[in-house]
Amino acid sequence: RSVMSMALLQAGFDRRLGPGRVTVRSLGFGPEGLPPISCAVEAMRRRGLDVTGHRSRSVTAKRVQSADLILASEKDHVVKIAAISPAAYRRTFTLPEFCERIPSDPLANGRAFAEWMTDLSTGRRAGDYLHSAVPEVADPTGQPQRRFEAATVGIEELCAAVVDVLSLSF
Repeated sequence: RSVMSMALLQAGFDRRLGPGRVTVRSLGFGPEGLPPISCAVEAMRRRGLDVTGHRSRSVTAKRVQSADLILASEKDHVVKIAAISPAAYRRTFTLPEFCERIPSDPLANGRAFAEWMTDLSTGRRAGDYLHSAVPEVADPTGQPQRRFEAATVGIEELCAAVVDVLSLSF
């Protein structure tokens, strides 16, 4: 999920804003240096994206501290990131959670991104987060091809929404 989200977001920002304006990175909680799974490589290939050179990188405090926004697949990922870097919680969301919050507070032209992020996370409390219903990106790993593709389409739609709204800040 992570490598697919990264590739889709990066491609979307590059198309919308031009290459190099936004940098998207993928981090995870597994071992470093692993290539993406073949289903993810194939799903991205069908979309004209090459992720074969990607290698996994682990979440660290240093890596999340420099991020303006962190989009995770699961609520557990948000919790783990907050445990590693408590200050990152306010700018860490699951991908679908972030997309659900956008309509309630769209990023308007001229509004500072940092201010918008603060407003967008209003009402989110780390202590409540563990017990709240937070939408997640289902893990399609090991699913039949048709279900993996359906999950990929869902990720693609969420990433397109993120690109649409964040491109307004540039």
